[in-house]
Amino acid sequence: MKRKIDLTTGNILKKLLIVAVPTLFTSIIQMTYNLTDMFWVGKVGSMGLNPDEAIAAVGTAGYYVWFGFGLILLAKIGTSVNVSQSAGKNDMDLVTRYGNSGLILMLIFAAVYSLFGYFGADLYISMFNLESVNVTLYATDYLQVVTMFGISLFMVNFFNGVNDGLGKTINTLIITASGLILNIILDPFFILEEISVFGVIMPGLGLAVKGAAIATVIAQGFILLIYIVFYISKYRPFNINPKKYFELDLLKQIIRIGLPIGIQSMLFSSISIVLGIMIVSYGEAVLAIQRVGSQIEALAWMIASGFQVALASFVGQNFGAGKHDRIRQGYFTALKLLVPYGIIVNVVLFVFAEQLFSIFITTPSTLSIGKTYLEILSISQLFMIIELTTAGAFNGLGKTKIPSSVGIIGNGLRIPFAILFSVSLGYAGIWWVVSFSSIIKGTVLLVWFFIYLRRVNKMKIVLS
Repeated sequence: MKRKIDLTTGNILKKLLIVAVPTLFTSIIQMTYNLTDMFWVGKVGSMGLNPDEAIAAVGTAGYYVWFGFGLILLAKIGTSVNVSQSAGKNDMDLVTRYGNSGLILMLIFAAVYSLFGYFGADLYISMFNLESVNVTLYATDYLQVVTMFGISLFMVNFFNGVNDGLGKTINTLIITASGLILNIILDPFFILEEISVFGVIMPGLGLAVKGAAIATVIAQGFILLIYIVFYISKYRPFNINPKKYFELDLLKQIIRIGLPIGIQSMLFSSISIVLGIMIVSYGEAVLAIQRVGSQIEALAWMIASGFQVALASFVGQNFGAGKHDRIRQGYFTALKLLVPYGIIVNVVLFVFAEQLFSIFITTPSTLSIGKTYLEILSISQLFMIIELTTAGAFNGLGKTKIPSSVGIIGNGLRIPFAILFSVSLGYAGIWWVVSFSSIIKGTVLLVWFFIYLRRVNKMKIVLS
């Protein structure tokens, strides 16, 4: 079995798709799980519980998990970029040393995340000033369960990042898909008191929101177990031996590249928490709408995330191999595919907003809010795709500060403008600000990358 997929030679579109398509399918499965999770949580009405409260609880707790992804991305992207550039140089010993150094960093972050999440759950949930006692209890239970076993989430993402750097996203797809499918199967049994399987009524555990959390951690633990087996086999990408291969200098390099992305993600999560607190002031049903709507939006970002990973790996390997013309060709090849797709997504989310939301929510008043959400957010989907794709190209170059700075400034401006626009437009004003900021970020990053490419060309002319 090859230890890497060589992205420095051969047809560019084919090589991009080799990396992007497995990531895309992983995202589709992840989206399916998220929507299935919301679907079954939304069925707790059969147990005499309020579905809106249950969905709002998962959404509230989910902000902390989202914040934790800032720590994950710091170690994951920092390791992945260095692994891809090392692989481009055909230096697999360096891949091993970066892998072990990144592993230690991820374990430290996992411990911090779990301790704060479990023991600080009450304090975190109290920040939202939730009116419903039920939502508060559900959210606290959910958060404590998922953070108690946070090491699985962190380590799975670490191993995924190594695969991304080596271009072996097909491994990520196969391994993570098994756990996500298990999660989808477990959800109804853990959430509901009874469920119909091919017409046969079977008993469930009826744990509601807490059941969704338990199903999640079982699935993550299963994925981690597969990775452990994989890494003790002869097919492992590198030998895990931190005592022998850990290097402080390499750890610093991982942090240097990953820190801007980690900070951006954590600030983005913090900003989203503030916006979530603003949203919940209009009612917990509105927060539930935002939770479901963000999953429907995955129709756009799941494609973009696939090409973001593909471009980061492709650019990283070709940068390591010194093939700058191939970097440019790869970026424009990706745009030719993604721009038409982004336009289609814009149209679909706007035209079929009500039909898409009616799959999960049927209450007329709540459905009307959901329709408004998708109509507003639909106009920015193309620009979100451009932002994510271009960020992937910058990440592959190791220039993570550029997309991170654009993201930090663009997201940071959401709070003051959301306060301003919500005065006259209510919760819709907050969503308009989110949508317009995505348009601005995507545009700025696209222009910045074009300028960067022109500078690289001028430098090549001078050196020649």
